[in-house]
Amino acid sequence: MLPKSKTVKRPSSSTLGKIFWRTILAGLIWMIIHCSWATIVGLRDFTGQADVAIVLGNEVYKDGSLSPWLRGRVNAALVLYRNKQVKKIMVSGGVGDSKFPEGDGMRNYLVQQGVPEQDIFTDNEGDNSYLTAKNFIVLNQQEHFRSAVVVSSFFHVLRCRHIVKKLGFENVATDHSRNYYWKDILYLMREFPAFYKYMLVY
Repeated sequence: MLPKSKTVKRPSSSTLGKIFWRTILAGLIWMIIHCSWATIVGLRDFTGQADVAIVLGNEVYKDGSLSPWLRGRVNAALVLYRNKQVKKIMVSGGVGDSKFPEGDGMRNYLVQQGVPEQDIFTDNEGDNSYLTAKNFIVLNQQEHFRSAVVVSSFFHVLRCRHIVKKLGFENVATDHSRNYYWKDILYLMREFPAFYKYMLVY
């Protein structure tokens, strides 16, 4: 006589619905905690000293002038330089829709503000935060910096610091643009998946 087969119960639709909504809720809580962490780190002013500031690029217009959000980043580094908190500035970006290299635009702006060209390192191949960090590591092989401070918009600096550390440069701090926009909220939320992508991919 064959043994009776056991009936496997499938989860009901209500159980699956509860799992789905609990997963969504957990994800939202995780995002809120992460965005709060990124904001706290991102709005922290740099009060120490470092060998170099690393400025992350953004939009440069066709005439070479800086967009307001990029100018805010560069101005933050400029303040650190004028306060003698950093000795050198690395400006790093790619080439956007305007076709004007972001690194060149930032360097030109700093020179106009009185920063000697020999105190500026220009990188036009920093198309994203990872490439900027990678290019900084290459630069550091010849410059032998002992400390650095990444400078970007507040929502961005946590990921920037993370990738520089991940590539092997541990002594890195953060500073931020003092220009703020409503769109920063959207960019802050976008940083949530981007940060964990950088943890897993690079």
